[in-house]
Order: sequence, then C-alpha cells, then structure tokens
Amino acid sequence: MPRSSKSASMENAPLGIFSSEPGTALYEQKNQLDRIKNELLKFGLSANQSKVYIFLGKYGPNTAPDVSKSLELPRTETYHILNTLQNMGVVTAECCQPTKFDALPLSRVIQTLVNSEKERVNILLKNKKELVDLWNKIPSFVVETNETKIDKLQMLQGAPQIYNKIKEMISTAKEEFFLFCTPKDFSRFYHSDLIKLLGNSPVYEKVIISPSHTLPEITEEINRSRIRIMPTAKVDSLCFMIKDFDESLFFLRNANHPSHSIFAVWADARAMIDSLRTLFDYSWENSEILY
Repeated sequence: MPRSSKSASMENAPLGIFSSEPGTALYEQKNQLDRIKNELLKFGLSANQSKVYIFLGKYGPNTAPDVSKSLELPRTETYHILNTLQNMGVVTAECCQPTKFDALPLSRVIQTLVNSEKERVNILLKNKKELVDLWNKIPSFVVETNETKIDKLQMLQGAPQIYNKIKEMISTAKEEFFLFCTPKDFSRFYHSDLIKLLGNSPVYEKVIISPSHTLPEITEEINRSRIRIMPTAKVDSLCFMIKDFDESLFFLRNANHPSHSIFAVWADARAMIDSLRTLFDYSWENSEILY
C-alpha cells in the first residue's frame, strides 16, 4: 500500500486499514497487517508498539498527536511508545516542527531487533560463568537425607520454553525416546530442529503421528521404520513424549493453538510415565506401518 501525505492519512485513518469492516476493500489488508503485528510480538514489540510502527510504515511520517488520535491511544502512552521505538532503532524523528516520526523499512527493523537479541544473549553468556562461580562459593544449607525421591512437575507455556525443555530431554536421553504427536505438532517440531536433534541422537526412538493417513513429507531425519500413523484416531489434540522411563512431557494445548499459547506439563513422576508408556505401547501395536 503506497505511503500517503499527512493530510490524506489523517482523513482516511479512522476509516482505513485499522478500522475496516468485513466486506470492505481494506479488510483483507487489515487481516494481513494483523498477522504482521502478531509476528512482531515475537521480536519483542508490544501490541501497541507494533500498531504504531505499522501505522507509520503505511501512512507515512506523522506527529505524536496525530498518531495518538488516529490509533485512539492516550497521548502520554503514544509519546512513550515513540521514544521507546526510537531507542530500539525502529523509528526515526524528523528534524522539523512539529516533530514527525517515520518508520524504518521492515527488513531493517527485523535485522535490528534480531541483532539486539543476539547481543543480549551474548552478554548473558559472558556473565554465566561468573554468576555460576559466585553461586558455588555460597554454601548450601540444605540437609541431605535418605528420604524417598519426591516427584516433580513443571508447567511450561509458549514454544521457546517448551522446545528448550524438549531439547534438554533429547540431549540427555540414554536409551530411548518415544513421541506421540499430531501432524501439526510434528511440523512444528521439525521446523524447530527437534526432529533433526532426535534423529541424530544415538537413542532408540519411536514416533506415532495421529490422526494421519500418510506420513508427512518431512520425515527424512528419522528412520521411517520407527514412524507409524493412526488414521482412525478420534482427536487431534493428543501430544506427549517419554524419555528413558524417567521423564515425560504432556501437552495440554498443542499445535492447534498459536505457538505463544501452547501449554505443556513436564513430570518425572513414575505413575504418569507408566500411564503414558502404556498408552504409547498400545497405540504402537494398533498403528499402521508405511515403509
């Protein structure tokens, strides 16, 4: 969509992309921009920061009061957002009176945000050894006993946290790793390099994809003889994995949901592991071989 002048943007903004109704010519563009806004959340922008960036990117340079009015944001919040976006390298301020703010190209913005995140991670990695050494210098006051092992569980929400836990489970597996998932889950695992990590692991793996009538095309990372399908399954929300009879992870919200809202429970409780293993073994015996 071409950028327009300030007067045109102010005239059209209330009836433009952000407030278009179903059936109008701009509604499809609104849906596309909503998708971009949701993706920008993954790069660290808030919903309103994304909206301000998109507005400036598509309607051209505007003053803070105009942005506030067009997006129906409080003026104080708008100034704060614009200052934050400047500091992040997302928008620039033009040297004129009144001051106008302009958005940088999306490709440059994404690269800037990625570089900032990499720098933050590098700083954390540099501080890791110092922090661990400092932690180890402080004595532990826990009294060790011979009590029976206490089962633990952990609630995990969002793809980064869950996938990091899965990577940890695969990396520490010694004998076997069993995965039961839907085609959507398998696709997400594949594009997050989890399937590649599992395929390269020396442990014995088994994968059941359910419900499915054919194997996904992206199964080259794993021996096809270790993958089976269940075309007769009634639900498409079952996803879990078991590692070495000592860890399990069960999805309460799987790939049918957006990646930021998926939810899983990790546990080392033997009762849960045995239950999931029984379900997996039964499913494996009743699944189809396609190699």
